[in-house]
Amino acid sequence: MTVTAIQIGLDPDLIDYTSPEFSRFANLSKETLRAANDQNVAQLRDAGYLVDNCLIGFGEAGAAKAREWLSARDYDAVLIGAGVRLVASNTLLFEAIVNAAHTSQPGCRFVFNREAKATPDDIRRWYPEPEAPRR
Repeated sequence: MTVTAIQIGLDPDLIDYTSPEFSRFANLSKETLRAANDQNVAQLRDAGYLVDNCLIGFGEAGAAKAREWLSARDYDAVLIGAGVRLVASNTLLFEAIVNAAHTSQPGCRFVFNREAKATPDDIRRWYPEPEAPRR
């Protein structure tokens, strides 16, 4: 079966790139983040993976949207973006997403990118080919 993945990350339109938490990431802007997000999804789809792209806001609203997407279908891989994981004020958001994935996707692999650029090889660490046995 084809590997299914969901990429969950912050909506580039909602980030304050001048805040100390985000300005520490070199060359990060709405344009660079959106391009990285779109390129990652496109490259994975072109390679044959089934990928959903869930862009979320902050706090409980972001967690609720992630829960909604995670409960809508089964995923083999759950990629959670660096803006959710590496920004201290998003710790509760990250925790909520992990717990939602753990509950609704008990057999999924968690995938973490290292930077805000297209990184399709992150999913390939766990699923080298788009056609793989499901869980």
